[in-house]
Amino acid sequence: MRDSGPRVESLLPPLDIEETAAFEAVAEGTTESLLIPEDFSTGMALEAIILADLRPPFLITNDLIEPAGNYDRPDLLQTHKAALEAACLKVSRVDLFNHRLPYAGTGWLIADDIVVTNRHVADVFAQGTPSGLYEMRFDRFGERLRIEANRYHQHDTAQPDDYNPLRIREVLYIASAHEPDFAFLRVSPDHGLTPVELSEIPASADQPIAAIGYPASDGRRNDADLMDDLFGEIYNVKRFSPGLCTGLSSDGLHLYADYTTLGGNSGSLVLDMETQKAVGLHFAGTFEETNYAVPADIVWAALRDLNRPVAGTAIPEPTLVTAAESLEGRAGYDPAFLGDGPLRVDLPGLQSFDGNIAPVSDDPDGVLRYTHFSVLQSQSRRLPLLTAVNIDGAKSFRLKRQGTWRLDGRIDRSFQMGNELYQNNPLDRGHMVRRMDPGWGDTREEAQQGEVDTFHYTNAVPQHARLNQRDWVGLEDYILDAAQTRDFKLSVMTGPVFRDSDRTLRDQPGAEDVQIPEHFWKIAVMVHADTGALSATGYLLTHGELIRDLTEAAFVLGEYKTYQVQIARISEITRLDFSFLESADPLRMPPESVLGRAAFEITGPSTLLL
Repeated sequence: MRDSGPRVESLLPPLDIEETAAFEAVAEGTTESLLIPEDFSTGMALEAIILADLRPPFLITNDLIEPAGNYDRPDLLQTHKAALEAACLKVSRVDLFNHRLPYAGTGWLIADDIVVTNRHVADVFAQGTPSGLYEMRFDRFGERLRIEANRYHQHDTAQPDDYNPLRIREVLYIASAHEPDFAFLRVSPDHGLTPVELSEIPASADQPIAAIGYPASDGRRNDADLMDDLFGEIYNVKRFSPGLCTGLSSDGLHLYADYTTLGGNSGSLVLDMETQKAVGLHFAGTFEETNYAVPADIVWAALRDLNRPVAGTAIPEPTLVTAAESLEGRAGYDPAFLGDGPLRVDLPGLQSFDGNIAPVSDDPDGVLRYTHFSVLQSQSRRLPLLTAVNIDGAKSFRLKRQGTWRLDGRIDRSFQMGNELYQNNPLDRGHMVRRMDPGWGDTREEAQQGEVDTFHYTNAVPQHARLNQRDWVGLEDYILDAAQTRDFKLSVMTGPVFRDSDRTLRDQPGAEDVQIPEHFWKIAVMVHADTGALSATGYLLTHGELIRDLTEAAFVLGEYKTYQVQIARISEITRLDFSFLESADPLRMPPESVLGRAAFEITGPSTLLL
C-alpha cells in the first residue's frame, strides 16, 4: 500500500466522555425530528432558540437580507450588508427528490466543486459501502436518490427560469460517529460562484457572527409560541441569523454561539460578520442554552488532508512504463517450487476467462513473469485477475522499500490502468503480491529485484485507504511461522473477486468505467512437514456477504474481516478452477465435521487451520 499521508481520523480527536455525555443529555433519549428521521439521527441533530430577544432570524428575499425585529448591532449589518448577501448566495438547501422529507438540511460551497454539510444530514440520503466509499440511498420508487443544493428557497422569491441547482454528484466523505459532525459532497464546478473563504483565526467570545441556513418548524424542542413569534410562522426558507460567539471548547473542537436556529439549520454556514469569512459549520443546539458549530479550522484540516486534494490543486503524477526488453528473462512463478508430481501447484483452470486474458508480447499464454511471481491480467477489467508467488522464507532479506509504480511494456496500454485510476480519490494501489513476498534469493540483488518488480500496475488493484488489511497481509507470515511448514516455503495465489455488481468510478478522467472490486481472495499452499503432502488453505477478505450462507447463525454484514474458507468456495465465486487443490484443503470435509462451520475468522496464527 502506498504511503498516502495522514487521514482525517489522525487529525481529529474524538469527543471526550464528558462532551459525549452532554450531547446524550441534550438528546434526552429522543431522536425524532421533522428533518432528521429516527433511523438516521445521531441524537445530536438538535437546533434551538437561545435568546428570546435581540436575535431575530432575518428573512432573505430575492437574495437580499430583510432586517426586521430587535437586533442589537444594526450598524454592523448595514455596514457589511452587501458582502453578507454575497456570502448568502453560496448557501443552499439540500433537497431530496421522491423522499418522505423535502430536504435534509443546509450546505454551503467550501471549494469549487465541494459542498460541506453535517454528517447527520448526509446520513439521511447516503451510506457507506463495504469498500469504504459512499452511495446514495434509495427513494420511494427503488431508485438512487436525487439530491440537489438549491439556493433559491427564499421567502416570496421566484426561482429564475435559467437557474440550475447544484446536483450532488458524489459523497466524498462522511465523518464517523467519533469525529466532528461534517460531510463533504461533490457538485459540478460550473456554478459561477466563488467558495466561501475560511477564517484562519478561530472565533473568540463576543465576536459578531451569523448562521445562514434553512430553519424548519421544530416545536417539539422549542417553545412553539416563541418560535412562531420569532419566525412569523414562515419556515423552510433561507434565513440570516445574527448573534455572538460565546466561546470555544477547551480542546477547540466546538464553537458555542447564541444565534437563532431550528431543525433544518444543520449544516449552516457560520460567518464572521465583519470579515465575511466562515468561522464554523453549525450542527446542533440546546433550547435557551447554546448552539454548537464545528470550527472552520477543523473543517479545513479535514478537507485538506483527505486523500482527495481540493479541486484544481492536484498535480498528476506521470505514468512510467517498464520497457518490455527490461523484463526479459524473468522466470516468474514456478509450479514445481514445492516439488514435482503430487506436490506441483499449477495455475488454476481459466475456462471461464477464455479470451479475456490480456495478450503478452513474450508469452503465448498471457503470463506476465516477474522475479519469483507471475500475473494474469484481465483484458476487460484492466486489472490483475490473479497473481502467483513463490516464497522462500529461509532465503528472505530485510530490504528497504524501493520501487516506483510503472506500467508493463509487454501488454498493451489499453489493457492496464496507470496512475489515472488513483488521482483525486481515496483509493490506494493495493499490492496483490505483497512487496516482501518475492524479496528472497541467493543474493541481495535478486531479492531486491523481486521487491521492485511488485511495483507494476499489473500487480495493483484499487483498495480504499481505510480497508483493514492487518490480518490479511500477515497471512503469509502466519503460515511460514507454523511448525508444520516444510523448509519455510509457500506458494501463494491472490486476486480480486470480479463481480458484475462492482461499482464504477465517476468523474475520473481516463478511468471512468473502471469497476472497483470489493472482495479479495488468497490461497496459500505448503508442504506439511509431518505428512509430506500438500496443505492448501483458502481465505477471503470480505465484510461477510460472500460467506453468509456458510455460517451457522444469520450473518450480519459488517466491517471487512479475513476468513478461512473452503477452496471450493473460492473456485465458485471467482470462476477460477482450483479443484486440483481441494483434496489438500483441511476444510474439504462437510461443515459438520469441522466444528460445524466452513468459515473461520482469522485473527492470528492460532486461528489458522492448516
